[in-house]
Amino acid sequence: MKAADAACDFFTRYLRHTEGEWAGQPFVLADWERDLVRRVFGWKRPDGSRLVRTVYLEVPRKNGKTEFAAGLALLLLVGDAEYGGQGYAMAVDKDQAKLVFQKATTMVHLSPELRAWLEPLKTSIYCSRLVAAFKPITSKAQSKHGFSPSFAIGDEIHAWPDGELADVVHKGTAARRQPLEIYTTTAGRRGHGFGWEMHDRALKILRGELVDPTFLAVIFAADDGDDWRDEATWRKANPNLGVAPKLEYLRQECTRALESPRLENEFKRYHLNLWTDHVSRWLSIENWDAGAGKFSWKELERVLAGRECFAGVDLSTTTDLTAVVYVFPPLEDEIELGPWGVLCRFFLPVERLVQAERRDRLPYRRWVEQGALLTTPGNVVDYEFIEACMIEDASRFRIREAAFDPWNATQFATRMMGEGMTMVAFRQGYYSLNGPSKGFERLVESKRLRHGGHPVLREMAKAVSVATDAAGCIKPDKSRATLRIDGIVAGIMGVGRAMVAPAATETLSEAIKRRAAAGLPVV
Repeated sequence: MKAADAACDFFTRYLRHTEGEWAGQPFVLADWERDLVRRVFGWKRPDGSRLVRTVYLEVPRKNGKTEFAAGLALLLLVGDAEYGGQGYAMAVDKDQAKLVFQKATTMVHLSPELRAWLEPLKTSIYCSRLVAAFKPITSKAQSKHGFSPSFAIGDEIHAWPDGELADVVHKGTAARRQPLEIYTTTAGRRGHGFGWEMHDRALKILRGELVDPTFLAVIFAADDGDDWRDEATWRKANPNLGVAPKLEYLRQECTRALESPRLENEFKRYHLNLWTDHVSRWLSIENWDAGAGKFSWKELERVLAGRECFAGVDLSTTTDLTAVVYVFPPLEDEIELGPWGVLCRFFLPVERLVQAERRDRLPYRRWVEQGALLTTPGNVVDYEFIEACMIEDASRFRIREAAFDPWNATQFATRMMGEGMTMVAFRQGYYSLNGPSKGFERLVESKRLRHGGHPVLREMAKAVSVATDAAGCIKPDKSRATLRIDGIVAGIMGVGRAMVAPAATETLSEAIKRRAAAGLPVV
């Protein structure tokens, strides 16, 4: 078919790759790309127009999806010869929308033939001969009514919360002879957003449950029953494996994923195209236990005496667990690889003890007997009791800062500041918790978090899961935990403050001398 041949030849003849080891080289289509191009541009209706009006391409990261989409955009802009054509690169935010557009712009700069036809501007690629243009647009769909796209490319639609922009674009194509909408994505969160809607429709078409010859569905992914660690599974899901991504890269990512349930979840999603739940298991309990250290949690108070620390305070509602966790960064000359100490205080109203034990099916009374859980008087949390405990701890440790959630602990923080403690508000959104959460995770993975095997904190480490937003940011998810995870959250807050504070001023040798003089064990 001449149209299919011409479309494939356009890539090699006029387009050049834009980055990496292939920058400047002719864009030679991979077999899977060539197959898609031939079907889109070769299948015709009786009137000679394209049969396919919607393309859904789902392929894992690093398989050249965005570069391919940019090439398709230029082919549609000049190859369709649509006078007054309007092409759009669509995404949920401006930066994402610009990715396909910027690659297309670079391709024009690299091609003398295309530069004779196209003028790359700051916000558009303009074709004066056709009075046509290709532009990036974002998801503010309300401002797009009245426009008339001849083609549109939606990138990473797993991040689109809904299909509002797609609906506006689709309605705008009504006056065009052979409009084309292309949606590309990696896998996202199961049951979430416009990407999942398109994924579900594509699967129904591929299974024959829905017949729509105008909708071309192309999905590269592992199946749920496949072994995610098997390189054969990787090849099944990644059509460009060996070119991009590199096999060695996936091997490294798989090794990391074996150490972390969260990274396992991300490996499956980003590299095998398996749609995953919003919330994923987080910490490896094997790594958690391996990092406990040589001192038990009962000994840590004596071992860490005099050390600088950062407190995380997660106040409960009036009837549940409250956590105060002290995080002790490494000393000055071991900051890169040294251990981080963790000392916990957990509080529960004494009159709620039996009720909480029945509800959570956890040995709260045994933990009280062990000293791992402290009880406050009455049937509600006694904040004054907790304040007094922290003031006493300040005489044992050098508490540089105490982080708190301003949503429910402002009065508590005000009283503690009156006692001379430095209190720092620490919000609980993705932006605030992402970096500290990943830092906490790295400490667990590297077995550098010395918690002494504290039984309450261990149960929380087993129970905690993380939620992930569209940008890949994570935070602990309290709503899905089977047990309150306040201790982990408080620990993350402590780690977060330690990450941005100046390093400890005491060196390891100085600490050894000081502790030896005081008759204390050396950490």
